[in-house]
Amino acid sequence: MTAAARKKPVLAAATVLLGLAAPLVLGTGQASAASVASWDQVAQCESSGNWSINTHNGYYGGLQFAQSTWLAYGGAQYAPYVNQATKQQQILIGEKVLAGQGPTAWAAKCRGPLLNDHADPYPATDSYPDPASLPTGTLVKSPAGPDVRVLINGAGVPVAGSDVASDGYDLGKVVTVDDARFNALPTAPPSGTVVHDQAGSAARYVVVAGVALRISAADWTAAGYDTRADLGVPSAWLQGAAGAALPTGLVVHDQAGGAARYVIVEGAALPISGAEWTADGYNTRADMGVPGGWLATAVSATLPTGTVVTGQGGTDPAIYVVVNGTALHISADEWSADGYDKRSLMGVPEAWLQGAAAKPLRNGTVVKDASGADATVYVMAGGTAVPLTGADYTGLGYDTQSLMGVPGGWLGAAAAKTVPADGTLLLSPDAPTVWRVVGGGKQAAAVGSYNAADVVKVPAALTAKLPTVTG
Repeated sequence: MTAAARKKPVLAAATVLLGLAAPLVLGTGQASAASVASWDQVAQCESSGNWSINTHNGYYGGLQFAQSTWLAYGGAQYAPYVNQATKQQQILIGEKVLAGQGPTAWAAKCRGPLLNDHADPYPATDSYPDPASLPTGTLVKSPAGPDVRVLINGAGVPVAGSDVASDGYDLGKVVTVDDARFNALPTAPPSGTVVHDQAGSAARYVVVAGVALRISAADWTAAGYDTRADLGVPSAWLQGAAGAALPTGLVVHDQAGGAARYVIVEGAALPISGAEWTADGYNTRADMGVPGGWLATAVSATLPTGTVVTGQGGTDPAIYVVVNGTALHISADEWSADGYDKRSLMGVPEAWLQGAAAKPLRNGTVVKDASGADATVYVMAGGTAVPLTGADYTGLGYDTQSLMGVPGGWLGAAAAKTVPADGTLLLSPDAPTVWRVVGGGKQAAAVGSYNAADVVKVPAALTAKLPTVTG
């Protein structure tokens, strides 16, 4: 959390927090609240008062929370990422951090306003009811605005105009509640809440960190979701929540059981080994149960091309960029020269990273030097980067595929390989024969069944230089 942890690498931010899983107990002589004016002063010191700031340094929002701190103190009930939350919501999480860790959670130069100010930043008035006193399903609004929300397990889920008729909401029964408490309501139900579309549908979802994850028929009973209250939520909200991604850094497991743990990174679930669970600090994060069917899909997903990663443990300083599921090494020179330093750097389990770095780049991937120093376009075939002429690029149909920038150092090594790996299937435009690379640099006509999707179209110059063998 915050500037106090900034001497640590960005990827390790989650590992240096104090007692994130512990109850938030107020210590002796420790501040537990501060006025909005004091929080404004802290924000001015931490972020120049920019409540939506994200400079990719591992800290976000006006009070410069680490994303893991935001999640650990319940920030996901407001927004998946700190900088997407309102000023009031960030202050409310700041209040929890202040109660749990005290002013020292912030840098010494910024914490001064918190030392002697114990005012409630958002005191309630007595003129309207507290939403907490109203049952789930109640429609509420603030006296200061027209927005309507429906109370779901302590959250105020927004009701869109399009929801009113289809979802059967009676606007004649809206209860006006205290303004400050209305604005402080989380806009997503608590994690673990089972929901369905209020307008009607057989689909069921579980809310995790503000995201609605589909529950399969098999998971419904096996994971015990059938024992929880099943609550109707506004259609528009559910559509958005079902289309959202779990926040990067969240640790998950199959709700139905099992020892396997995973960390979410850019929508993919990466396995955490037993050794990494404690060594890399994953055991300090909230561990969320998710439907097994959803998890299987996330485990099979690949990180988006262009994601920049490094080992969460920090034992290996190497940095990689993910391209088509393979982790390509970025040299120190390329880190800044190629603009990789402008992207978010994600910590990932090192065992997963080693596997991704050892995996050959997918056959048929079309690449070029990300720096632009080499204008040549290449196609990957069995770990070899095969150069393409302009005529090859269009004639072989590669102009219809995405052209991916890769680190020049990695590309140079791949282009220096003389022949594709054994087993690679090649097809050149000068003949209909599909060739299989054999014997460390020879080719033989492919016989028997093979998957046409595995065949790489290459220039005739490549197959012409490979000696042909029969049998």
